[in-house]
Amino acid sequence: MSKQSFVGPAELYEMLMGLSQLTGSALLADVAKVMGDLMPAGMSNALNPKQIRSKIWLVDEVLRHAGGVHGEVVVMGGWHGVLSALLLNDPRFSLRSVTSLDIDPGCAPVAMLLNRRFVAEGRFRAVTADMHRPGSAIPPLGEGSLVINTSCEHIPDVRGWLATLPPGQLVALQSNDYRAVPEHVSCFDSAEAFAAAAGLGRTLFMGALPSRRYTRFMLIGHR
Repeated sequence: MSKQSFVGPAELYEMLMGLSQLTGSALLADVAKVMGDLMPAGMSNALNPKQIRSKIWLVDEVLRHAGGVHGEVVVMGGWHGVLSALLLNDPRFSLRSVTSLDIDPGCAPVAMLLNRRFVAEGRFRAVTADMHRPGSAIPPLGEGSLVINTSCEHIPDVRGWLATLPPGQLVALQSNDYRAVPEHVSCFDSAEAFAAAAGLGRTLFMGALPSRRYTRFMLIGHR
């Protein structure tokens, strides 16, 4: 039997679509579409087990501590829109709409394709903007809104960034202790240290999720 060393986009699409039919997962079919059409660089990293585990952790804890009914959800540093897809595909949540914001212009087309079913419903959009200065790139944050930032390790002044959000804003934040990456300018040694730096007015959840190379910390609460 000959040895295959490469699976092309068409073959990967067929494999993922087969798994989608096997599992009944519409989200897996969306992933198949992205990989078959775009094969974006970095998508394998966005879908690696540690990334997915940390996002499922966030989704579950937000549901447990802040409920599943929210208005506008804004995901800062939303990358390829995977977290947005997890939220929008979760039947436990009732969300008016989700905006995924990332500074990399290559992310928006991928996020829009991954979440194309919700784009068609007017419930998802991806914008290219700096999460440090989102400005008019995000809609007004009204009552019931939720701001998510799983990349707080990239923000030099977490408390200062939070101060740009409305008082009382519901947030879900993640950082880590992985200092090996030069861009990680706000790493912490514990969830308590992360909480002290953020200075939330009310904390609903504080926790840590260990992995092999680093520990991820999460806060859910109100600014």
